[in-house]
Amino acid sequence: MDHHMEELAWNAACLRLEDYLRAHAVEPRERLLALTLSILAEAKSAHDKLPGLTPLECTMRIASKKTDTWFSLLAGDPARAARARIAYFAGGRNDLFLEWPLPEDFVASIRSAGIEAGPALEFQSLIRRELDYGAMQDIARETWDRFSWGHVLSAFALWLAIFFAAWGIYLKFFQ
Repeated sequence: MDHHMEELAWNAACLRLEDYLRAHAVEPRERLLALTLSILAEAKSAHDKLPGLTPLECTMRIASKKTDTWFSLLAGDPARAARARIAYFAGGRNDLFLEWPLPEDFVASIRSAGIEAGPALEFQSLIRRELDYGAMQDIARETWDRFSWGHVLSAFALWLAIFFAAWGIYLKFFQ
């Protein structure tokens, strides 16, 4: 990969990483840039050891691993990392993303957060049923029963005649 193409690949990785961090509600902009640059530097040094990966793959693997590890530490148990993610997004403390150590009150609020499905949640069976199209099904069946290739061929012949007539007029008057 030449230098220019490699630079474009790293730029794409940087933009995708910024989007990934923005999706985790990282604010303010200074914090976003600092995290982006630190993860990008780590990805560049790892990319030298793993040349089979593209810069984007290497960057996103590192970012994803850091994020998963951070949420596992935040939850205190890797099995509860998904709950920690939900509690983090609901908590609104976006300035602490990927920081460690964290304030004890923040960690306690994340670990004590409970998640319950609302009363509107209903489980339904997804058994396949035949669709009832009503009158449309009868109309379509009757139309299909009356279909004949003769109508298609006559319409094709009509349009072919119109085309050649228009072409003949064009040749007579414009050439």
